[in-house]
Amino acid sequence: MLLAELHFFFVLVLLLYLLVIIVEGLGHSNATSPWLNKVATNWPRPPRPGGCRRQPWICRQQGNPPTRWQCCKDRCVNISSDVNNCGLCRIRCPFSWQCCRGFCVNTNISPFNCGRCGNRCPFGVLCLYGLCGYAQPTLPPWPCPPWPPFPFPPKRPWPPRPQPPPIME
Repeated sequence: MLLAELHFFFVLVLLLYLLVIIVEGLGHSNATSPWLNKVATNWPRPPRPGGCRRQPWICRQQGNPPTRWQCCKDRCVNISSDVNNCGLCRIRCPFSWQCCRGFCVNTNISPFNCGRCGNRCPFGVLCLYGLCGYAQPTLPPWPCPPWPPFPFPPKRPWPPRPQPPPIME
């Protein structure tokens, strides 16, 4: 009999515990805190507009000059200047390089794209750290100093001419 009473008491406590859990769950409102309302202003987010994955032709734009747009990862990107899609989708330029006309270029040393795309250094001037002629000595104006003939090597010295023997009388 003691076992039956203990079993009845255990079931009664368990039912009361479940009743308390249900009542507490029903008592909560669906209101959110003021902080959460302030932070999550656009929640739930509106559905994203359709991308270009199923309509890749929407990336082609008319312009003068025409830019090279392509659908990459469901969005239109300019593959002639985007470092993450340089020339083709998913071709990423190395760190500190730029995408110039669809080619990855190191603009720190390129004399044709020195510092930025399309910035050309004058003939004979090096590009260093993205600057034309950085730390180069100033040269005298052209044509000084006179340059040796190039690419011909210097002439070889010829052996001395034989002298006729002196005349003795």
